Amino acid sequence: MTAAATPGTVKARNRSIYFTDAAIAVVILGACLQFFLPGWSNLLWMLGCLGAALGIYVVRASIGKADLPSTDLDEYERQRRLEAREVGLTTAFVTTLALFVVAGAVAFASKFWFDPTATDVALFFSQLLSAQLLCVTFSIARSLAGKINRDELIEQ
Repeated sequence: MTAAATPGTVKARNRSIYFTDAAIAVVILGACLQFFLPGWSNLLWMLGCLGAALGIYVVRASIGKADLPSTDLDEYERQRRLEAREVGLTTAFVTTLALFVVAGAVAFASKFWFDPTATDVALFFSQLLSAQLLCVTFSIARSLAGKINRDELIEQ
């Protein structure tokens, strides 16, 4: 018994998901470099945000914009969308907790280790908030893409 070839749509979705994951990682890397290399940090932040926005757009297009509200969903599609929204809420909760922990770590480090400027701190948290926004938006589309990929592979 030979394994069936993976459909092209599944491969395309997976590539765009990996690309978007990498772009969000670049945004986070930029935030990590903010206090040490602010110029490179801002460049990585801009490029990562542009790449992630493009990746989210491609993933949304590949799933037929199923993550956006629509009234013409059948029961299965509605259930899939509700599950994806739960994933998004969980991602929002976890990333918010992580931001609080990072804020405490930055406050502690600025008290005992280094003295950041107000601009550096503002840019740092702007970068983290943009990463959070991208992660939450992407997690919903990613969850739906995974469910659609699973359905296509089962169907084959």
